[in-house]
Amino acid sequence: MTVVYPYDADEPFNEAYYAEHHLPLVKEIWGDAVTGTTVYHALAGLSGNPAFSTIAQVEFASMEAFQKAMAKPRSAQVNADIPNFSGVTPTFQLSRRA
Repeated sequence: MTVVYPYDADEPFNEAYYAEHHLPLVKEIWGDAVTGTTVYHALAGLSGNPAFSTIAQVEFASMEAFQKAMAKPRSAQVNADIPNFSGVTPTFQLSRRA
C-alpha cells in the first residue's frame, strides 16, 4: 500500500510523531501482515515545492493478509491517528511489485 501526503506549506508533516508513534501503531495493530515499511520525506521539488511531503510504502505479506489486517477491529485507529501528524488528507493506492 502506498500512502502519499500532499505537500502543503501551511500543514507541516510531523516526522517525529510519524516515526515514534504512527509507524509503531501500524505494526502493533496490523502485526505480521506487515512485512516492511519504507518512508520518504520530501526535500524539495525539482522546480519548487515538492508535490508530496511524505510517501510511505507499507508492504503486506499478501492481498489476503492486507484484507485481514483491514478487517481487524482496531484497524480504524490507524486512520484516526493521521490528524496527529498531518493536516492533509492522504491518498492510498494498492500496488504489486513488477
